[in-house]
Amino acid sequence: MQINIIRPSHSYLSLNKESELVREARKAILRRKQNFWDEFDAHSLVYDIFWHVNNSQILLICPPPLNLEPFWREAKFIAHPTNKKLSANFYILRSTMTIALNNAPQNTTEIEIIFNKNSYRAKVQDNLSDKFANSRLLFTMSKNNPLEWIKEWATYHQLMHNVDAIIFFDNGSTIYKIEDIEKTLASVKGIKNIAIISFPHKYGPHDGGVIMYRFWANFLQISSFSILFRRFANKAYGILNCDIDELVAPIKDSDIFEVAKNSPDGLCMLNGRWVESTLTHQIGQKIPLHTDFHFVRRDFRAKLNANKWALDMNRDWLNDLSIHLGVHRLRNVPKKIANNAPRWRFWHFKGINTNWKESRNFNGKRSKLTLYEPDELKIMFKKYAEKAKINLPYVSNRQS
Repeated sequence: MQINIIRPSHSYLSLNKESELVREARKAILRRKQNFWDEFDAHSLVYDIFWHVNNSQILLICPPPLNLEPFWREAKFIAHPTNKKLSANFYILRSTMTIALNNAPQNTTEIEIIFNKNSYRAKVQDNLSDKFANSRLLFTMSKNNPLEWIKEWATYHQLMHNVDAIIFFDNGSTIYKIEDIEKTLASVKGIKNIAIISFPHKYGPHDGGVIMYRFWANFLQISSFSILFRRFANKAYGILNCDIDELVAPIKDSDIFEVAKNSPDGLCMLNGRWVESTLTHQIGQKIPLHTDFHFVRRDFRAKLNANKWALDMNRDWLNDLSIHLGVHRLRNVPKKIANNAPRWRFWHFKGINTNWKESRNFNGKRSKLTLYEPDELKIMFKKYAEKAKINLPYVSNRQS
């Protein structure tokens, strides 16, 4: 089977480092630590510029404007080589912004932005939705996750949910090269199309200075959803929002894409369940994989997990540019769509974590009073082992 691998460029623009005008953080009610300011993205202007799938608009995916909004509203957008000034519509959310430039000439190759009397210019990238047409698309953003984790994540979802395409945003990994990710994903049978986007910009901090929405400054991740949605996935059969440390539970005689396809509005919400980082068995020196963790807390904390989702991309309501795909939910979607969405579940593995955001990965003590092995999880791994044709004796030898 031929595998199509692409490494798309993106058009990134930032304020001059010496600029006195920078993005300012929202007001805090608590004191922020220095690491917040070290990680806060004050300078990025645009993450990507590309053609809308309709071929008449050009989309700019940006961090939220915050204090820069008046300057964006006064900005001029010029298409080159025609020098035509383009009108703009702004779609602003807490952590991202989409700008739609209207009636762009078909021969437009670059966009010039006059912003605060400075000129910024970048290439208009191609829309790549055709390359992923009718695909069952899995996507994530990752940095320095071991290749073994990436492979098991991709293999599991290919076997259990018929994933055949992957969009992978690499946030500046330093322990391997982009080529290593390509080889890892290409080694998974059944994956036909792969795009790896090198995305080494500031991810953004957790904000301890506010009470609500502490991840509001994760501009890069949240904006990557818009790039995925509008540049790559418009014509996909469906998309699955699932990170490296997450596995969507199998569905008898079906998969998560079919659940979304057969839902009233094309949306399936996924409820998470934590799997603790206590190892099921001794593994020696090898890197632990998802299948090495089976223990779940007996109390309510197992269910303290944010949602994920799967989406049927062939729904007309998705054409509205005010709709935004978020990490845990969709924004600006009518309440009835979310209320009508069927629910399924995913397992969230604390042991599959590099502790980049919070400390989760430690081999805790095994206690029958606080932990147990859900039959559902054991059966899931047994089915996965059978399909993957791998030997997991601590799974296959157990009663299910």
